[in-house]
Amino acid sequence: MHKLLKLGLILFTIFVFFSFFVAKNLFVHLDFDSMVKLQNLLGNSPIEFFSLFSLVGTVEFASLIILVLLAISIKTKRLYVLLFFCLTGAFELLGKVFISQIGPPIMFLKTQKIINVPTDYIPHEFFSYPSGHSARTAFISGILLFVIWFSPKLSKQFKIGFAICVLSFDFLMFVSRVYLGEHWLSDVVGGALLGFSLALLLAHFIAPIKPPKK
Repeated sequence: MHKLLKLGLILFTIFVFFSFFVAKNLFVHLDFDSMVKLQNLLGNSPIEFFSLFSLVGTVEFASLIILVLLAISIKTKRLYVLLFFCLTGAFELLGKVFISQIGPPIMFLKTQKIINVPTDYIPHEFFSYPSGHSARTAFISGILLFVIWFSPKLSKQFKIGFAICVLSFDFLMFVSRVYLGEHWLSDVVGGALLGFSLALLLAHFIAPIKPPKK
């Protein structure tokens, strides 16, 4: 499972360099153009769907999913899962504090408040990079893909189908953040890189150790 460690470190390094470029405002035009084109392309029809869909990426819902994963995981692995989930939040907070990327203007905001969650009442005084929804979604998806893909009890067809469903879910979540005017494209890319990289690093630590061949 050293490949997981190597891939996770490579992806995290890409996240660090990408964050540096974001801090240098290299994606301003791309961010603006992509949001305008996406909102014009989809119109107003998906607003309610994406508003409801994006609730899954909130801290509250993501934490609930993590608690379920902790409940069904091996006891000795739970600490790693909790630690890396907290690291995801910590790196997100560091980015929002130190990388001065202002979020999309209010004229782009399309989100409809369908259900109020506690974090809605936290003052939004931080910067927008990276997207926490994207980071949490990528992190949880990465764990689920690892657990399912390396399970010897499941068929290859089921694994492929499950992977397609999870990645499709991720794609919709990433699109929703830009379409709803909550985050720039670079925020979403940064969050995805952060979440997937930490999921791969977690997978390295929770992977079962194979006995040496005799």
